[in-house]
Amino acid sequence: MELIITCAVLFGVAIFGGSLMFFGIKITPIRMKLLLSYSAAYLLSLTFLHLLPEAMEDGGRSVGVMILVGFLLQIVLDYFSQGVEHGHAHAHTHTHGLDKKFIWMVSISLWIHALIEGMPFGAGEEAHIGHDHHHHEHSLLWGIALHKFTESFVFAALLVQVVKEKWKSMVWLTLFALVAPIGALLYHFSGGLSFLNQENTLSMVTALLIGIILHVSTTILFESEEGHRFNRMKFLFIILGLLSASII
Repeated sequence: MELIITCAVLFGVAIFGGSLMFFGIKITPIRMKLLLSYSAAYLLSLTFLHLLPEAMEDGGRSVGVMILVGFLLQIVLDYFSQGVEHGHAHAHTHTHGLDKKFIWMVSISLWIHALIEGMPFGAGEEAHIGHDHHHHEHSLLWGIALHKFTESFVFAALLVQVVKEKWKSMVWLTLFALVAPIGALLYHFSGGLSFLNQENTLSMVTALLIGIILHVSTTILFESEEGHRFNRMKFLFIILGLLSASII
């Protein structure tokens, strides 16, 4: 039952975030930056305080390799997704054929990103990284949900530019929203990716996710303000995000 609820949250948040754009509800760039800063700081704090120590304890040295793989993978995905994961969307379209190619390129990149995001939630109570896996899964769900909200909103903004028919945009958004739950269900019903015949697959998948989170979070947090000015509100939201992860 808990897996179903988790999948429903992942799906619902993505649909809700994208639908705001389709129904003309705008989030100002300043508010979006603050929301991105909070979610990035939250995920970064959760990674260093919980995910990384637990993954290292259970997975050993190979965890470091998988973190690097995840980091490099996100660099490649970011190139094709045009930066949707960290709040940017750049549409370069000239012809209808290019529009279709562009949206497929962005979507496949986001699907790979979302599939990895969803997998750790399929582990269930029988698989543990450390002693507080069940509690930290809820903390991770909150962080990923925030991330998916902003991600889906930016993706929808891109769809509005590229895909003219609203119903087609909704199909693309729905497909995107389904991928993270599919990742959780795939991991769960495959017995923790048992077909790979590898030990500690949860640690490896979590390490892959850590690499992705590190890239996305640091890209958001270290993005310079115009003129390299100090932004007090952004800094405040970063502090709130860091504290939230340590408290929750």
